[in-house]
Amino acid sequence: MRLDRELDAARRAGRPIVVAYVLVDRARRASLARWVSALRAGGATALELGFPFSDPIADGPVLEAAHERALRDGTRWPDLLDALRTTAAVLPTAVMTYANPLVRRGLDRAVGELSAAGATGLIVPDLSLEESAEFRRVARRHRIALVLLAAPGIPTERVARIAKATRGFLYLVGQYGTTGGPARGSTVDLSPLVRAARRASPRLPILYGFGVRDRGSATRALESGADGVIVGTALERRLAHGDPPQALRRFLASIAGAPRRS
Repeated sequence: MRLDRELDAARRAGRPIVVAYVLVDRARRASLARWVSALRAGGATALELGFPFSDPIADGPVLEAAHERALRDGTRWPDLLDALRTTAAVLPTAVMTYANPLVRRGLDRAVGELSAAGATGLIVPDLSLEESAEFRRVARRHRIALVLLAAPGIPTERVARIAKATRGFLYLVGQYGTTGGPARGSTVDLSPLVRAARRASPRLPILYGFGVRDRGSATRALESGADGVIVGTALERRLAHGDPPQALRRFLASIAGAPRRS
């Protein structure tokens, strides 16, 4: 299943796009298939599969702790590829990893391995537009959509440039700071950036991440004009707590049912 096709189909059907984030941890690999099936049943359009890193600068305390646990559990690159083979059979999957693991393994080799394992998207949160040219070339070669991020507070001209360069979707950061930050971050008005991105790339899905924790925050994100949301920290809290698959399904279904602005 290809990420761009599934997101485009949801957008044309008027359904909110919901991308669920799960961090790879070899200690939890036996549960991964059940989790992904539950998330799909709850309305997930796609999955963002995170690879643990020692310095996850975009992630707040909950996800940072998850990265630390996964590294202590001995999670390595082959575990990511194994997880990909599981998730990509159920939901279109984008891998989220920082630039260092890709460059250290060899960019072309790493992206080729991700593609062969089933990834159709790649998100690199510490990659700027100016540094992305080689990553975009390699991603195109391996038929993977390289997703770029746009932060709050940037000029509308810059978000337009990012929207033209990104593939798959535009990842619009919904608050200042790291993921899972305080609720006050949800008050940032991103509608000017959404409008600028929409003018620059009318068919591109725009997804709102960082700070989506429940139906209310998802509704506010959609009211900004975004096509959907990415749910990370709130989901990891439930995974770390040991919530059963049916609870994960109900949680995601409450977000997937948020009304989209007509």
